Amino acid sequence: MTEPPGDAPVVEQPVEPAFVPDPYHCYRCRSPHDPFQEYCLECGARLVPLGGGSVWRRDSWTRDSPLWFWATLLALLLIALVTGAIVLAATDDDGGKAKRQTTGQAALPTSTIGSLSVPTTGTTLPPTLTIAPTTGTGTTPIPTFPTPTTTPTFPTTTSGTTTVTTTGTTTGTRTVIAWPANRDGYTVILKSLPQSRGKAAAEAEARRAIGKGLRQVGVLNSSLYSTLNAGYWVVFNGIHDTESQANAGLPAARAAAYTTAYVQRVEE
Repeated sequence: MTEPPGDAPVVEQPVEPAFVPDPYHCYRCRSPHDPFQEYCLECGARLVPLGGGSVWRRDSWTRDSPLWFWATLLALLLIALVTGAIVLAATDDDGGKAKRQTTGQAALPTSTIGSLSVPTTGTTLPPTLTIAPTTGTGTTPIPTFPTPTTTPTFPTTTSGTTTVTTTGTTTGTRTVIAWPANRDGYTVILKSLPQSRGKAAAEAEARRAIGKGLRQVGVLNSSLYSTLNAGYWVVFNGIHDTESQANAGLPAARAAAYTTAYVQRVEE
């Protein structure tokens, strides 16, 4: 007796494992890619979702990340180095100034006459200096100096065949001249002061210019000359026949701190 055929045995099919995303392989074609690559070079799939970055980028800059720690440490180190360099430069600059001030002052040897100390180097005493003799009273002799009897001389200028002596105000060895009468020429204008301030202010400025090494410095009334704006006391430097001669004296005027000095023709 033959038994009827039974149901066929069921063959179990192998179950494929679920897809596990791999951050270094394309989710579509499984091709490898770099960690920061946005598109797959094989199938063109976008590897980084829109509106967000990779997980590695978000995790790298958290407060617990070693990368954040080392970046902060490096920034603090750079700030410390820059601050130290600035402090060192300021210290060296102050030290250099103090050294220059200290070494720039040298004491002159002195000799003693009674109780009077007189420098013996770097100074020259008048040849007619006399010391009054002591009388035994214990007092210190007082040196007497001769009274100068020389007459100051004023510079002269030549116009054609006529020699004109210019006059001015004398203070010690400083002479402030005036522009010669009936003389046309060129000069270097150092400064112009309103006449409301008075001529004395202009003469004082002229003496300061002489003290800075300039020669043939004077004061004139601009209202007397057609080539000048009226109403000013003008401090000038030099009396020249040509403009080129005046231009030759312009660098010396500017070197004496008159940076706005300029050449001007003076004509009645």
